[in-house]
Order: sequence, then structure tokens, then C-alpha cells
Amino acid sequence: MSEAVSRLISLAWGVAAAPQRGPKRELSHERIVEAAIGIADAEGLAAVTMQRVAQSFGFTTMALYRYVASKDELSQLMLDAASGDAEWAVDESDWRLGLEQWARELEALHERHPWIIEIPPAVEALLMPAQMRIVDTGMRAMRTLPGDDEQKLAVLMLLSVLVSGFARQRRSLAEETPLTPGTVAFVREIVGQGAFPDVERLIASGAFFGDGAGDAASDDLGVVLDLLLPGIADGIAATARADDADGGSGADDAEPSPARELARAERELAAATALRAATQRRAGELERRVARLREQRDRAKDAAKAAAKAAARAAAKPDPGGAARGRGA
Repeated sequence: MSEAVSRLISLAWGVAAAPQRGPKRELSHERIVEAAIGIADAEGLAAVTMQRVAQSFGFTTMALYRYVASKDELSQLMLDAASGDAEWAVDESDWRLGLEQWARELEALHERHPWIIEIPPAVEALLMPAQMRIVDTGMRAMRTLPGDDEQKLAVLMLLSVLVSGFARQRRSLAEETPLTPGTVAFVREIVGQGAFPDVERLIASGAFFGDGAGDAASDDLGVVLDLLLPGIADGIAATARADDADGGSGADDAEPSPARELARAERELAAATALRAATQRRAGELERRVARLREQRDRAKDAAKAAAKAAARAAAKPDPGGAARGRGA
């Protein structure tokens, strides 16, 4: 290879040469990144400094610089390594289901590592192994979606921006001081005067303030996906109708070879195995949820029966005061 390869990309793919000097046995790029992720998960990205990470190994900061050149380089490696702990199992026979699974996995990644939204986007990051796996999985999820690769990449970009936007919003709201009841009452009164008629319903229902936080509030992503995905299909179909006369892109897949087909088969098997495992876990979660809901239903049913019996007894019980009032009349 005549051209020099980016140091950051070499580190991410694990092909960078180890430093000739330094504590080789105790330190490695992987261990440094792992330690930095642990600090970020526990205390936030701001707590991750070269000095702090070096201290976690009992070495000087200069020893760390032999492996990682800067905090920015470390942050990009952390992002890729953290993204690699996801399963990225998607259904490839139903593009809507597959894309929803992909977006949910991305959402879960943000929940496990909230600090990743603080790392600025970088072109080199897209060339790292975990980021490529994310894109590869997203493209696999869209195998049954008509459209060209450029359109599908745009879909992945749209969904990733959507998920990260929700993650950023949830984090900001969680860090804010809750609204006081007086403030809420004041806003209800002002809006109730008719100046904002289309917002008034949201204020009255409490949706504007995020009342009822829980399943409904936490599934904003699901609501948006339900609205967005059908529109994606319609948009791609409309573009395809407009471009029918062009005869398609004419691009062919790379010429197959035994080694290439083996690699493809291995990837397909690994993807199907991961999807099966994820589906089994999801089925188990749903079974447990159904059991909990059934228990709640049974308790509610017993409470309703008890309340009905109590009401019936109260109705059948004579009213001494009423009898006295009758005699007085």
C-alpha cells in the first residue's frame, strides 16, 4: 500500500504497530479505550482525561500518549468501541421491522452510553469497524425496500439523526429542574384564554408538559417511526416511477469468488444467529410482560368485584336516619 493509512483508522481496526517503548504488557489500545469507557459511563465524558485514564493503570500520562495521541483520538476510539457492544440483529425479510429494530438498537446504545452524543461527528469515524457494522446492518434491514444505495444511506442518516436528537432531548430534560405546580397552573390559565387554540388541547391534556411519563412518553421514537416509515416507502416509490425511463443505475455486484461467497455466507449465518437470539430474548420479555399484565388484570378484577360487593351491601343495608325521618314526616 503506497499511501499512508490514517493512524486512527489503523488503531480502530487493530493493525497499528505497538509502541517500541512503554509498558507493553500492562497497556494496549484496547485496554486504554475500555478504561476510558468505564470512566465515561460512570462519571460522564468530561471526567475522561488522559491523566485520569493513565492513573487508572498506575502509569504517567506520557506513557498513555505512546498508545493514544490525543483526547480527540481517544474519544473517537471510545465511540467505535462502545458501538461495538450492540448486537445489531435485524429482520431482513421485512424492511419496516428491520429498520425499527435497527433504530431501537441505536436508541439502546445511547441509553447505555449517554456520553456518545457529546463526541463530534468525524468522517474517519465512519470508516471504523463498529460504525461500518452499523451501516451494514442498516442496509441489510432494507433488503426488501426498493430504492438505490444512495437513498438507503439517506434513510440511515435520517434515522440516526432522529435517534440521537431524541437522546439529546431526553438528557437535557432530565438535567432540568422540574416545573413547579404554580408554573404549570399559570401556563394553563394563560393558554386557556384562547391565544393559542391549537396548543390549548395539549396543555389541557398534560401532553405538552410530558404528563404520564412512562410507556407513552418514552416511546416517542415509536410514534415517529410509525409516521415516518410509510412515507419513506412512498417517497422511494415515487422516485422510482419518475426514473423508470433511465433504466436504473446499471451497477453490478463485484464478481463472485469462492472466498467472497464464503465470507458472505459466514456473515449471513452470524446475522441470522444473532437475530434468532434477539428474537428469543424479545419473546421472553414479552412473555414476562404478559404475565405481569395478567396479574395486574386479575388484581384489578378482584378489586372491582370487592368494590361491587361492598356497594351492594351498602345499598341493601337499612338507613336508620331515613326511617326516623319517615316517622317524623
